[in-house]
Amino acid sequence: MKPRGFIAMVLVLVIGSTAQAGGAETSTTSADSQVAAASPSPYLEWLRQQLPRPRFDAGYVGSESCRQCHGEEFGSWHRSYHRTMTQPATADSVIGRFDGSTVDCGGLPYRVFQEGEGFWAEMPDPDVLMYVVQGGRKVPLEKIPRVKRPVVMTTGSHHYQTYWVTSPRYPGLLQTLPLVFLKEGQRWIPRDAAFMRGPDDTERIVTQWNHHCIRCHSTGGNPGLDDQGQLKSAVGELGIACEACHGPGRVHMEKQQSLRQVPAALPAAPQGQDGSIVNPSRLDHRRSSEVCGQCHGAYTMRDEFAMEFARNGPLYLPGEDLSRTRNYMTHPHMGGGAAEGEDLKRNQGFYESRWWDDGTILAGGREYTAFLGTKCYTRGTMSCLSCHSMHDSDPNDQLKVGRDGPAACTQCHRETKFTTGLERHTGHAAVSSGSNCLNCHMPHSTYALFKAIRTHEIASPQVVSSARYGVPNACNLCHLDRTLAWTQEHLMKRYGHREVPLSEEQRTTSAALLWLLKGNAAQRVITAWHFGWEPAQKTSGTHWMAPFLSQSLADAYGPVRFVGARSLRTLPGYADFKYDFLAGAVQWSNAVSMAVQHWPGIPPEEAARPTVLLREGGAVDAGRLTVLLREQDRRSVTIME
Repeated sequence: MKPRGFIAMVLVLVIGSTAQAGGAETSTTSADSQVAAASPSPYLEWLRQQLPRPRFDAGYVGSESCRQCHGEEFGSWHRSYHRTMTQPATADSVIGRFDGSTVDCGGLPYRVFQEGEGFWAEMPDPDVLMYVVQGGRKVPLEKIPRVKRPVVMTTGSHHYQTYWVTSPRYPGLLQTLPLVFLKEGQRWIPRDAAFMRGPDDTERIVTQWNHHCIRCHSTGGNPGLDDQGQLKSAVGELGIACEACHGPGRVHMEKQQSLRQVPAALPAAPQGQDGSIVNPSRLDHRRSSEVCGQCHGAYTMRDEFAMEFARNGPLYLPGEDLSRTRNYMTHPHMGGGAAEGEDLKRNQGFYESRWWDDGTILAGGREYTAFLGTKCYTRGTMSCLSCHSMHDSDPNDQLKVGRDGPAACTQCHRETKFTTGLERHTGHAAVSSGSNCLNCHMPHSTYALFKAIRTHEIASPQVVSSARYGVPNACNLCHLDRTLAWTQEHLMKRYGHREVPLSEEQRTTSAALLWLLKGNAAQRVITAWHFGWEPAQKTSGTHWMAPFLSQSLADAYGPVRFVGARSLRTLPGYADFKYDFLAGAVQWSNAVSMAVQHWPGIPPEEAARPTVLLREGGAVDAGRLTVLLREQDRRSVTIME
């Protein structure tokens, strides 16, 4: 095995050069008390000792201490997926079925099971696998010794959950169990299959929680690198808890206790304004947004602070200047100079896995990065808290009540054309999805977690990025049956846009079909999701979709297959369509054939619709379909969500 310094080297490299992303179901002062408070059983006491140590050095007191005075706020946070982002692996937190199943992960079997109160995995030794993957001597897979490791911690609970095991060689190091349990479908899948990765990217995902996930999936997480290169990680609390947004609470708690004990000792101050705690809602729009941006952004740690973080933990506290210790990244196309162009050439893979080619955000978890470029923020006073709330929201998206429609925008844009005159502005009925400001100005063009999510780069619909870079636009993600030329014509006529050159295909074939059939993997997965999006189905009709959406079932990318199958099942007659996105190439090809044969077709009297590859009488233009699939953009796509 590699020497102790190896872990330190990996830690420094990751902290200094890796861009971060932003989260899911008890919490008290630390990982220690999160377990201890649950039960005094010997197992839970043992589990407590396996988790990151509690931090007593930085003023963290834990959410349970906040509960004493802020019960309502504690309750709303407790219902959130921020709380459940990282948890001790107990019967209350584990959603995976540890039922003795064996899951194949790239040719390596992993068996998951329970013994008593504990959750276990029989698996190839993760320490040896880490050594091999990260540059050590190559070892045949079948030669990697199998070990039995306890699962001690979970990550996620909203869409899926992954797990962490201990490392006896490196005390305190938490290694990934490379499996994911999907809530949708209630099944295990290899962790590699949960992410958009190029089919030729066979390098295994080997992750250590201590130097990667600790930064955004815990509160006050300190990797704890010591002089011997060992990790002695500690946290204020597992998950994203009260002090992640409000700052360490010890001074605030002691001050409030003092006031209660000796009422005249200090002058009274309005709740939350005694200066010892941060309330993000009372910060200006930049500082309040930075509280969210500490996790929901793409950044690199400034070189001079990388080792300090590795040894001592967070260098940012809510209310401070986030840019003091971090470089927040923007795409070189947003700069446009010669230096930016050279940077793009040197780091092409870095940018392609996080941004569309026009410089807008592709990967989920970078909402703050996207938001930084919008005029609502740079010229106005819009903040993350304008629409989102931890305490007054639906846990699914943390949106305030009413912020899923025009009210999100009219809180600032109160002019008549955006309110009572909305139909004239949008060209759509006031009650339709086309008059929902978000659908036009924040389309679902970002990808994460097997779905398209709204971009946070608030901008008006335009054709140029679609024509030049293939970035899906709001109009054609709803009007799936329309061409890019159709969109351009309407934008020119209604909003005075300038004409941009279009290819013959862009003028004659549905933009959505071009993205779905011929586009790269990012275009395909975003478009496949929209084929199942109710507003797009109502706008475009569904009777023509099945033969084209079915092609996704044999895609080279697992997430495209998964999303395509989910959307297919929303079409009439396909709700019970049987399909396994991990079954294998032969089964995928057969599924495409079955899905196409199941299509009832469209009425024979319907006129030809060449824009969606339908001939006179409703027959599919098989020749054109074949050409588009043959010309598919097969460039390797990895999305670092």
